[in-house]
Amino acid sequence: MIEINWTLIFLLILLLVSADKIITYYNIKAVEKNFPDVDKFSVERNPLARKFFQDFGLFWGNILYGFVSIVTFLLALALIKWTLSLFGIPNPLSIALWVMVVLYGMAIANNLFFLFKFNKWIP
Repeated sequence: MIEINWTLIFLLILLLVSADKIITYYNIKAVEKNFPDVDKFSVERNPLARKFFQDFGLFWGNILYGFVSIVTFLLALALIKWTLSLFGIPNPLSIALWVMVVLYGMAIANNLFFLFKFNKWIP
């Protein structure tokens, strides 16, 4: 069994956030290319992320918002771990990490769906 340590956690967070931000970048590029009459940033439903894109541009806004995503991920991980430890559940960090990976994985899957949709790869 793999021991959960902070190096593994940070690598996993970096992998998940990078995948999410890369897919978001290509989603907005696809909207810009295939739907020129639509505001390209309107597809981003997160108002804070949209503000970063509008203020810093798509590339730098994505990178800067990636740092916000990492901090948010760590805060959510700590909150879930703390809640699990209140109930005396063993290995709360491992369970919290799995919960966060599943939740972030669903967000990435949602972004992939829209990437396929905006590129007109699916009807």
